[in-house]
Amino acid sequence: MLDDEVDVSYSQIYVESEDASPFDDMKDTFGGQSNGLCGAAWPGTLWLATGLHYGRVGFRVEVHDERPDADEGWEEIVEAPYRPVGRASLVEWGGGDSWDLGLAETDYRVRYSASGVDRAADAHSRGDDEPMIDRYLLQFWPCPPEPDQVVKQTSRVADHLHELVSTLPPPELPDPDEEARWKAELDEWNREGERVAAEMAAEAAPWGGTLPSPAMRGMGGEARDVALAEKALTRALAAVDLDGQRRIANWLVRRAYQEIGIAELDWVAPALDALDAGETLPPPFHRVGVAWERLRTEPRVPARFAPMLEVGADEDSSLRRAVGTLYAARSLTPLQAVLAALAEAVRAFGADARFPLAELKEKLGVD
Repeated sequence: MLDDEVDVSYSQIYVESEDASPFDDMKDTFGGQSNGLCGAAWPGTLWLATGLHYGRVGFRVEVHDERPDADEGWEEIVEAPYRPVGRASLVEWGGGDSWDLGLAETDYRVRYSASGVDRAADAHSRGDDEPMIDRYLLQFWPCPPEPDQVVKQTSRVADHLHELVSTLPPPELPDPDEEARWKAELDEWNREGERVAAEMAAEAAPWGGTLPSPAMRGMGGEARDVALAEKALTRALAAVDLDGQRRIANWLVRRAYQEIGIAELDWVAPALDALDAGETLPPPFHRVGVAWERLRTEPRVPARFAPMLEVGADEDSSLRRAVGTLYAARSLTPLQAVLAALAEAVRAFGADARFPLAELKEKLGVD
């Protein structure tokens, strides 16, 4: 299935289902649980916490026909219920690599085991030439739903996370009937997307028709906020074909990097070119933390942005948001990519600045 090293960022990696509903934040995945390592409270989703903040960790996935014996050699062991909603994949943060898990749409028990969590948390990040610090095992087997539980806990990190989530209320789950209606509409919209886009572009009225509500609701987080705040622009973006949407997302990234004065740097330009070519991002942009640390040592960063480098990659700032457009634009769905990149750019430069909203509207002919 998978037995290799995977990239983690912000101490997280996920199991995502293609038909799962979007959620707001990690509270939705851990709410009402007793364990803080494997968030399984949101249908079709697993939020997996790691000790390492940035870098590569050892990761193995197993699917069994029946419950496997727990290996007490692991330092941390938790279990939770899980049921895929469509095809389920292990997915790295920010649209990185993914691995199809081949799970049926049935009830599973998932066991998440970990070792080296405290040492990895203390190290914070791991370089490409440094030895492995923490490793993880994710096991699935068919089982009726049962409450999650902490089977074994030895690290201070796990103790803190278990205590933290124990105070969270269960999430407000989507209404099943409404979800069924939404998914049926979304399936139909996906099948007819290109045809509808061509028809909308040809209509006499500027970008006539309305964006189907499933697409609006399918946007997550700040991308959804932008879609709701800029409905005419979102309709215009939805009318563009998939390749065009991806090109617009990449344009937003390049313009953001031009605005902060780093687009032409010799170690930045290759990453922008790789994004345009649909290729893997080269170092140091292969990981957020590594790119941020490289930026810290760059003397050519314009003086007005340099003070923002004193904070970490996790801290909110105009510079961090502008840099983040690159990772937002790598979302799996082109429309999500362009709206996520736009959201980061708006947060970086402001809704009243000419870039990004005014320039993008002018580019698409939106009043």
